[in-house]
Amino acid sequence: MAKKCFALTTRLSLIATCAATLALAQTHTPIVDPLPAPPQSTVTVGLQAVAGGFVTPVWATHPPGDDDHLYVVDAIGKIWVVNISPENPSGMRLFLDMTSQIVKLGLGASGYDERGLLGLAFHPDFRRNGLFYTFSSQNVKGKADFSTVPAGVAPNCQSVITEWRVANTDRDGDDDDNLTVDLTSAREVIRIDKPEFNHNGGTLVFGPDHMLYFGLGDGGAGNDQGSGHVPGGNAQSLALNNVLGKILRIDPLGRNSANGKYGIPHNNPFAHNGNGPAEVWAYGLRNPFRMSFDSRTGKLWAADVGQNDIEEVDVIEKGGNYGWPIKEGTFLFDVNSAGTGFVYANSPDSPSGLIDPVAEYDHRDAGVSERIAIVGGFVYRGREVPELRGHYVFGDYSSQIGVPNGHLFFLTGTDHHAEYLQIQGQTSVGLAVQGFGEDARGEIYLLGSVTGLFKGVTGQVMRIVKPN
Repeated sequence: MAKKCFALTTRLSLIATCAATLALAQTHTPIVDPLPAPPQSTVTVGLQAVAGGFVTPVWATHPPGDDDHLYVVDAIGKIWVVNISPENPSGMRLFLDMTSQIVKLGLGASGYDERGLLGLAFHPDFRRNGLFYTFSSQNVKGKADFSTVPAGVAPNCQSVITEWRVANTDRDGDDDDNLTVDLTSAREVIRIDKPEFNHNGGTLVFGPDHMLYFGLGDGGAGNDQGSGHVPGGNAQSLALNNVLGKILRIDPLGRNSANGKYGIPHNNPFAHNGNGPAEVWAYGLRNPFRMSFDSRTGKLWAADVGQNDIEEVDVIEKGGNYGWPIKEGTFLFDVNSAGTGFVYANSPDSPSGLIDPVAEYDHRDAGVSERIAIVGGFVYRGREVPELRGHYVFGDYSSQIGVPNGHLFFLTGTDHHAEYLQIQGQTSVGLAVQGFGEDARGEIYLLGSVTGLFKGVTGQVMRIVKPN
């Protein structure tokens, strides 16, 4: 199906279909409860406390070959090294403090925000070159490499990928406890204007091909409309200045990009035909906040946060179009420019040229909001919980903003349907789910906080384990 996205004639046909769909806006009846509630699984897991005292932990990863540490990203602008060695499973230290570079966080009295330090990835050759990369929301500083913001209008912030180098690369991994960052090594790789504060994406992951993949939201606000959004939506636009609502793929060690700071892989789908930004790997996404590669199969899994109704899990294909804002999940979406958008008809595999999610769930049970935002995780490749091996594990933030009742799910069955994971001794997670992490052994960690906001230091990292 993805190959269809490469053909210009197919894209022109799809654009015509989109225009016809959008022209019918505000003529449909919303579906209030589109899907049945996810069932309860028979699988039970435990949650083992690993570290605490964070504000908003959103991601955790590790350098190649490091079995003993987890690098935890706190969205306020700090990266912490947590010791997870079975011989010494305690202790943490500050690895990098970027708080002075992060836009002021926490909106109004609520303290809610979607910006911050959102991504961290270590280069596959880290043992040799000592390089790692961050994704952060920063104050506007000069001209962006990509922008959809109209002339004379100030962006809300800019999404920035920065390259860093550690001062003491340890090729053998014998001194991983003492890695430090050379703060003078910071090199800006790419800077992108953001029209609004929300829908930032922010995950950085290296693929099996040693290329850097990262997700970008559609720009923010709602319906993929408003200032900084083009007609039909940023996510569907392949204008050369528009990388919002997409997953990008670059070579951070190359230099053939327009700004001369990174490389364009020659086999990117739009690298040579001029029919889209050369950096784009896939498009039609609303907010791919978290994504990850399956360490066994090499597939790229992305959780795309929905608007008001449907949350979805996608397996990302080269050149694929994932439908937003034409569709939300498998459902047709009415942008309803006079108000809040909604889904109005289930339409799997149609319009042609769009790739449907491998799994989806909705927000409501019997009309009551129970879930509001998917948080992507990992395909489990660890040994602690055999029942999860080979299954995609993920979560949902909460039933409402600032309430600590997030959910844990995994995909199962031939249809990849979502089921609630049972948590030993608990009726709920007891946290607002804000991220996931994976260690070198393939074990998965839940990241969340009691406040679910940029307030307090209630953030925790918990390992998903076999129940006692």
